Amino acid sequence: MRKGIKCSQLRTEKIFRKRIRKEMFYRFFCRGPVLLLGGITWFHIFSLCRYGRIKKNVPVLLVCFAVFLLLLLRFLLACRKYQKNSLPFTYKEFSIENEKLTVQINDYQREIPFSGLVYYRWNRERCFLADRSGGFFIIELEDTAKDSSPGFMNGGEGREFLKLKLSAAGAGKNCFLKTPILSGWIAISLLGTTLVVRSAVPYNGKLSWFLQEIKNTKRTELVHDNLFEDKLSGVLEDIEKKIEMPERLCLATGFSLHFRQDGTILSFDTMLKGFDEDGNYVGSYLISYNRNKSDDIRIDLHGITDGIYEEEKDFTMLVAGMEVAPVKETVGKWREEEYGILYYGWREFSSYEKNVVYLSEKREILEPADILWGKRSLSGYSISVYCPGKEDITPYRYLFLPKEDFDRMKNFTDFRYFIWD
Repeated sequence: MRKGIKCSQLRTEKIFRKRIRKEMFYRFFCRGPVLLLGGITWFHIFSLCRYGRIKKNVPVLLVCFAVFLLLLLRFLLACRKYQKNSLPFTYKEFSIENEKLTVQINDYQREIPFSGLVYYRWNRERCFLADRSGGFFIIELEDTAKDSSPGFMNGGEGREFLKLKLSAAGAGKNCFLKTPILSGWIAISLLGTTLVVRSAVPYNGKLSWFLQEIKNTKRTELVHDNLFEDKLSGVLEDIEKKIEMPERLCLATGFSLHFRQDGTILSFDTMLKGFDEDGNYVGSYLISYNRNKSDDIRIDLHGITDGIYEEEKDFTMLVAGMEVAPVKETVGKWREEEYGILYYGWREFSSYEKNVVYLSEKREILEPADILWGKRSLSGYSISVYCPGKEDITPYRYLFLPKEDFDRMKNFTDFRYFIWD
């Protein structure tokens, strides 16, 4: 029996504490300044999502959030104070005399000066009050008692009188603006949410670009950062740690890479189109790296929605060609601080041009003889080694050829053949 009474008491106290939290919630949000603060917060959230303006919006948002946190802390402390100093009773009777409200349940009474009230709210069944001393009171407004105690009224008898006295005591203590302020919160929240969601629509705001970057942008550290030692295959190995690249790749634009004299890669960028074994388009890969800005390779996916495989722009021929191209020996002749690699796929050159040679996968070289001067064109997968910004230094163009094509070119007598050691 005692256990049942104790459980019932605990359940009543739990409900009472929950009611205090709810009323403090009303008190917290049903205030004009808090609504204004909410409006300012939503405005700058929208401005941040739509236009960016980080330097302008973020400081204002930080101040707003700090104020909200302080108010929330005050709200939690008030809840704790009222829960600690209040008894879990619903008072059935009350009397009003000498600007004091006396509430009663059974033989227990409590006096509440009207001047000490800080909050009150009505609903159809109850009146909720809070005073400065930390007391929280619930008064029953229904006519539940047939006969009131001498000098006291029940809710049915004194409802209007109590309401009148509370209103006279201070309208500012009542949540009389509850409906318009809560309506304002709903309107501001709906409008703010709608505008933020619209900012997330592709090409409609900074938020859309941010979300697109999260979804379509991958980053991976460039570990194989020496062109002489790791070649381009090492770069692809680092990229494939983050994404799976298809076997068939071709250029959508071109390939450019800068490196130091010791082979350290400084930057590169290219856009590739990927295809499966059947030639079906898989996706695009915008790949970039800048050593001065980051140690990571950036890969942007799905920049192109469709594509056709172009054999003359085969990227794998560049990767294979860089395995055998004498890049280190070539740049060693120039002694500059920075060098570059440029590749656009299959290109054609006049035999008038200098430093254009054929290259095979076995480091074989075919160099045009003097008798070929101006007689025919030279074509192949062109790997250009050059000095950026040095137009007076003639680049070397290594025309990389598959084995069958290179063997056929060896039969011509107007080329000098040798193997690069």
